[in-house]
Amino acid sequence: MLAGIGLVVLLAAHGLVAWSGIRLSGRIGGWLPWLAGGALAFGLYHVIQAFGVYYVIQHIRGKGRGRSHLVGGHPHDRGEVERGPHDGFRVNLGHGFVEITIAETDVPPRFRLFFQDRHNQARSVPRNATVTIETVRPDDTRQTFDFHAKGEYLESTTDIPEPHAFKAVVHVSHGSHTHAHEVHFWDRDKAHHIRGTPRLT
Repeated sequence: MLAGIGLVVLLAAHGLVAWSGIRLSGRIGGWLPWLAGGALAFGLYHVIQAFGVYYVIQHIRGKGRGRSHLVGGHPHDRGEVERGPHDGFRVNLGHGFVEITIAETDVPPRFRLFFQDRHNQARSVPRNATVTIETVRPDDTRQTFDFHAKGEYLESTTDIPEPHAFKAVVHVSHGSHTHAHEVHFWDRDKAHHIRGTPRLT
């Protein structure tokens, strides 16, 4: 808000200088129109510069229109990725969400998937859906993980080997429709691998 008020004051000041210069040039003539034109150009330069700074700040915060923030979804329908209530990577399936986590506190590391409806309310594990995750490591080693229901979430049937740095391709199939998403995990914090950075494509 302050940047907006400051910009208005700056523009008004430059406009006043330009207007005064034009009014005086009619009376005095000579070099004054050049001064007024210079003030106008100087003001325009600062407006463009302020817009650039604003754009960079918004882009860094991930609120810009450009796709600097984490994105994903169907190839035909890309949605944003955010953290879910279990601190996992929340993926928009179009009719609800799945949150992808790696649980490893006091248990061997395994994927856990939590489901939410369109209104962000916890939803029971879908009975008619098939979910698999295929990990692809930097050396192109691949591993497929199947899931079984465990209370309010799905859990992978096998442990996730270290390191937890891989691309995970999540497949959610129901009926004749399949959602596929890529999530990238980087093993930045040995204590909590879930703190890795996702990128959906």
